[in-house]
Amino acid sequence: MKKTKILLILPFLLFLTGCWNYNELNTLAIATGMAIDKSKDGYEVSLLIANSKKVEESSKEGEAQTIVYSGRGKTISQAMKDIDLVSSKQLYIGHLSVIIVSDKVAKEGLINTLDFLLREPESIKRFYIALARNDKAKDILKILSPLESFPSQNIYSNIKFSSESHAISASVAYGIFIEELLAKGKETTLPSMVIKGNEKKGSKSSSLEESTPKAEVKLNTLGLFKKDKLITYATANESRGINLIKSNVDEMILSTNCKEGTAIAKLNDIKTNYEVTKKSVNINLNSTAYIRESNCTNDLNDSKEITKLEKSFEKNLKGLVIKGIKVAQKNKTDIFGFGNELYKKYPNYFNSIKDIWNDEIFPKYKYHINANIKLKSKGSIEASLKGALHG
Repeated sequence: MKKTKILLILPFLLFLTGCWNYNELNTLAIATGMAIDKSKDGYEVSLLIANSKKVEESSKEGEAQTIVYSGRGKTISQAMKDIDLVSSKQLYIGHLSVIIVSDKVAKEGLINTLDFLLREPESIKRFYIALARNDKAKDILKILSPLESFPSQNIYSNIKFSSESHAISASVAYGIFIEELLAKGKETTLPSMVIKGNEKKGSKSSSLEESTPKAEVKLNTLGLFKKDKLITYATANESRGINLIKSNVDEMILSTNCKEGTAIAKLNDIKTNYEVTKKSVNINLNSTAYIRESNCTNDLNDSKEITKLEKSFEKNLKGLVIKGIKVAQKNKTDIFGFGNELYKKYPNYFNSIKDIWNDEIFPKYKYHINANIKLKSKGSIEASLKGALHG
């Protein structure tokens, strides 16, 4: 009889557990983005809170749904505690999607920031990290977007999707950054972001009611690190070269000169591999491509002309890779991990030169580049319109 009663009660208990933690969730300030800036006290930490009162109560289209709280302290932990003094809810960073760090903080070193995040039990360690270039990190966190509910979602999506199709940037998750930082013979990079437009107007909810945003957050070039310190920024083409070597590029747009104009190709399925020796590295790049735009007079039905275009694109692709290597060698930071490959292949040799690898050997390390681009399709029109018109 007792067993029968228990079996009858169990289904009702399942229904009762649906909102068991409702009150607890209601007491949390859920942070989806974090910004870290320098302050006179040491650090200024800003948190983008997603579950603000406006999310629950506002039904007006275009009204801001988030709030940014900031705190200051000598350490990251103290700055976080300072935010507690102004927040009526308990801070929760288990749902962080992005962390923006000002380049002023990065130039002094990220050890304190990384250590805090590593020890924080609530942090899931899967968020993206990016640099605020020449802007305050918290200002980037405030810029509203008409395409996303929260600025952190906009930044996250921008990093994720743009890095997959634009070679200028690359998404870097916290775990990958730590892994590269701790690897022997390997330095690291981070993407940077800038604000285009009026920051103050772009952070106001009224800006969402206009067809043209007053400010936008835009991905910029890569920041190069030596250990945990930012040492310089690469240019756009240098960043493309770096990402090509690091296999961070799936597809990209490449241009070349041709008869009386310019041809644009879209490279797909880009594959990069390299092999190191004690004296040099051999880098191989392979890709398929198709002509996306052409105002040339070349006859695209002529196989010889196609071969010429392929060779021209390959030359330009090599040029990008060379630019990426040169900026790394100039700044004495092996962001590609050539040293790490040497360590795996010749552990005893690398251990004997590890202390001088970055500063003395890597800057003079030889490289050989081979690029192979196969034009699979010339587009829906065989010849260019310009060629057909003047042919």
